[in-house]
Amino acid sequence: MGLLAESRHQYILDKLRSLGRIQVASIASELGVTEVTIRRDLTQLQKQGLLKKTYGGAVLAGRPELNAPVNFRKTRNLSAKKTIGELASRLINDGDNIYLEAGTTCNEIIPHLTNHSSLTIIVNSLFLMRRLHDMTQHRIILTGGQYRPDRMDMIGPAAEATIAQLAGFKAFTGADDISLEAGISGADVVTVSFTKLVIKRASKVIFVGDNTKFDNPALYQIADINQLDYIVTNRDPGPNWRQTAREENVQLIYGE
Repeated sequence: MGLLAESRHQYILDKLRSLGRIQVASIASELGVTEVTIRRDLTQLQKQGLLKKTYGGAVLAGRPELNAPVNFRKTRNLSAKKTIGELASRLINDGDNIYLEAGTTCNEIIPHLTNHSSLTIIVNSLFLMRRLHDMTQHRIILTGGQYRPDRMDMIGPAAEATIAQLAGFKAFTGADDISLEAGISGADVVTVSFTKLVIKRASKVIFVGDNTKFDNPALYQIADINQLDYIVTNRDPGPNWRQTAREENVQLIYGE
């Protein structure tokens, strides 16, 4: 039996505070009500200014996860990100050239780099540099560019010029979303443009993202699924994803 509206609303808000975003289908299943009911709930909560509806779900109002400061996002789904970081690190060999995207998931790859030697690590993020700066066994390339304090990254022509001079690296990149139809996508057009260039220059592209990133496309497409070499996530995304990965020759790696 479904919960009363007030209880549903509280459940929805609690989920948003915990996960940063929700999907209508998942909440409807968890609460034992129809998706129409949950959409109606989301509309009411949006009118109260408590959330913002997105395609197929919702994010918290005021500080939506898609544009949240990096120090806020780093605590979201931390256990999942740690799992992904460990799995992704297995794709790195001593002497590799790697690019780490300026996100909180790639930040969880860094602790595992102490087990490697002679890496060249390319970053455009002072957030990541907080963990990288004392890894003297590796060579670090930090792009220039315009600094964005909320994201602690560097973007713009100078950052792009640095990437344009590089090639043959493994690119570990996140995104705001990944879907079978739209591939990987993002909400920030500047970040999307920069990531497209990174993918173009990379020899291997590894998407890293937790289960909340799946099947809810953001506004700007970055790359199709068949442009990826690996997808690394914290849990099995389902049979459709496993089938598509096989068909597109993408290696799908996930936790227990």
